[in-house]
Amino acid sequence: MAPSSCCLRWVCWATSCGSDKSSRRFAWIGSTAKRNRISSPRILGRSSFPYTSRILAVRVRQCRQIPVRVAQLQLANFRNYRRLTLDVPPGPSVIVGGNGQGKTNLLDALHILASTQSVRPGPEASWVRFDAPAAEGFARLRAEVVSPSGVSEVEMIVARTRPDDGESSGVRRRARIDGVLTRLADLPGRLLAVSFAPSDLNLWTGSPSGRRRWLDVAVAQVDPTYTAHLATYEGLLTRRNALLRRLQGGLGRHSELEFWDDRVSEPAVEVTRARAGYVARVRAPVSAGFLAMQGGGRLDLAYRATGLGLDAQGFRMALQQRRNRDIQRGASGLGPHRDDLEARLDGRPLAHVGSRGQLRLAALALKLGQHDVAHEQRNERPVLLLDDIAAELDPEHRRMLIDRLPGDAQALVTTADPDLFDETALRHAARYQVVAGEIDLICG
Repeated sequence: MAPSSCCLRWVCWATSCGSDKSSRRFAWIGSTAKRNRISSPRILGRSSFPYTSRILAVRVRQCRQIPVRVAQLQLANFRNYRRLTLDVPPGPSVIVGGNGQGKTNLLDALHILASTQSVRPGPEASWVRFDAPAAEGFARLRAEVVSPSGVSEVEMIVARTRPDDGESSGVRRRARIDGVLTRLADLPGRLLAVSFAPSDLNLWTGSPSGRRRWLDVAVAQVDPTYTAHLATYEGLLTRRNALLRRLQGGLGRHSELEFWDDRVSEPAVEVTRARAGYVARVRAPVSAGFLAMQGGGRLDLAYRATGLGLDAQGFRMALQQRRNRDIQRGASGLGPHRDDLEARLDGRPLAHVGSRGQLRLAALALKLGQHDVAHEQRNERPVLLLDDIAAELDPEHRRMLIDRLPGDAQALVTTADPDLFDETALRHAARYQVVAGEIDLICG
């Protein structure tokens, strides 16, 4: 029986993948059924992730032709998903579902594994399914990632905490890479992904914190040390601010600021340098992408940093000069936490002069630029996660966006209206239907 074109999945399954074609064998994995429920499939008799990875890692290292992609996603008690095992085909997939059915949650799970952050606002405790049994008061997210270097597994466990557990956020997060417990800071970049969400379309008119958050995710994809520097800085900043509040209330000792100023300066400089360097790299592809989609106008990016150009000693001196102001405010006014990413259209602030359409295209150009920089720096194509973006664009720009997606990249696209893609390159993509946390694969 000939396999349906929208469900193909090829896995190299040979003892050798050299130039001798007779030594190659391939297993086709997929379904020719019109509707195939895939909540818990079993492929080639595999019984566990680690077993699969040990077998495939050898094959993939020998067969460098396999594109970077998510091969499988497993969820347990994540948002509205009780249990899910989803085999993801290469290339584009369209995920169809109404509001509140779980299509956004599916993409958000991958974004969390890629960056440790959700694209949705709200506390991390909301990641755990609300009606999960007390004995299962945790969410598990796990992805099997295929890349030219092999097959790896990235996993996060998010557990609710009791008041006496000492966790301020209400949850305790743990990360594993290939089954080995590791720091959360080691997770970003293991799964290379770029997310497009409806909230991104308001990126330029929103608060600077949203732009800093995007920048942190993007930099971490190409700089393996960045997340650790950022976490160190944020931890030290919290302690310095706590001391400033005590001093504001007439408590504490001023001499303690010398210690915290010395400690916080080096990671602050590292974060600032990394962000500024990334903006310098992404500026050109963002400008080119905006011009191609808009048809005119020059979009330029600039990183506005309070400590730009300072070394650690210079940053310490700057902190000392503004100590009295910081004590009066009870907060630190200098550092990466106060910085911003600015966009200018033809030399003027985009947020002030850009139309709604231009603001949307600028946000899309930013994400496409993020993809290009990650591809250039890592020599890997990021997985593309497009959450209901098509509904926000007119037909012309919808086709333009889809046409700009790299043909060899894996893309997961959600929509409430599958007809939106009938006139685009996604009309032949694999299609899934999501209803109340259950997914059906539709072939044709």
